[in-house]
Amino acid sequence: MDLKQWHCKNKHALGMIRLNGNGIPQLMLYRHAVDLAADQPAQVDVMMGPLTGQMLVQCDICSEVAFWGVSVDALADLIRGLKRKQLEQLEAKLMKENAEKSKRLRSQARFE
Repeated sequence: MDLKQWHCKNKHALGMIRLNGNGIPQLMLYRHAVDLAADQPAQVDVMMGPLTGQMLVQCDICSEVAFWGVSVDALADLIRGLKRKQLEQLEAKLMKENAEKSKRLRSQARFE
């Protein structure tokens, strides 16, 4: 299994990215950030995950905030697992939100 380190802007390790069996990236989040440049970096004792959604993660060493974003492949993988009724509900929700967004954009355009 290939693992890639995920870190904040200051290079503190926040977790590991792994690909699941379908090739979808998942975040394995450390409980605490690790300063790999330290003389003796702390050991990672606990990881939370795998996480496939999106979230903000704050580094507990430097307070930088990193964004873990869900990939299109991950969304497609989640959608493939939905039942027919769930797909219908998702479609209705997306259509409603798209109509509301279009209405807001038209309204904003009138004021500009």
